Amino acid sequence: MVSRAQKVLNRIVGSNWEIILVDDGSKDSTASITRSLSTIDPRIRLVSHKENLGFGMAVRTGIENSTKEWIFYTDCDGQFDLDELDLVWARRQDADIVSAFRRNRKDPGMRLGYSLIWNTLTLMLFLRGFKDVDSSFKLFRASIFECIKPKSTCGVIDFEILTLARDMGYRVIQLPVSHYDRRAGTVSFESVRNGFIAFVRFGAIYEMFEQILAFRIRSWRGISR
Repeated sequence: MVSRAQKVLNRIVGSNWEIILVDDGSKDSTASITRSLSTIDPRIRLVSHKENLGFGMAVRTGIENSTKEWIFYTDCDGQFDLDELDLVWARRQDADIVSAFRRNRKDPGMRLGYSLIWNTLTLMLFLRGFKDVDSSFKLFRASIFECIKPKSTCGVIDFEILTLARDMGYRVIQLPVSHYDRRAGTVSFESVRNGFIAFVRFGAIYEMFEQILAFRIRSWRGISR
């Protein structure tokens, strides 16, 4: 993923880029491999959590440690084609956030059902929503985070950022990108993934429900950051 990202970034922006890998308490070789890569190219940087703090905290840490005018984030499981960053980058002048949605999403049937329920829940709670809100293929204008201070530590982070941005008058556009079968890694909040089957851990469901309600309450109270 790092090698592919380097090639894409060199083509799109030349040499003015950085790659931040957020190690959210991993027990594998993520940290050591990234340190080796950074000795070859210091634009590749490692940011580590001593323990697993959750997806939302990983995204927040990456954003907080970014130094460039634009911030792009994605997963490292190979389900997106980094070459399609060109499509997102080309729309940056029209928006403050370019949020991609997955065309022909390649996930287990049960996972698609969970996603439908989640998107419907956000729509019901906020009376408006986004298409495929939790797709991890997003480009942000860095300056928006001077005003937007997300608090979510789990998957609610995507919806919180997009909603706060829209409510503050920032421009959010969505466009389709390709989606592929998972090439590597496991889904931390799933207990079983096999074919059509994808059982999500109850604790993860409870955490997302708790945090989306907390965000709804903050919004009602006018607490936007």
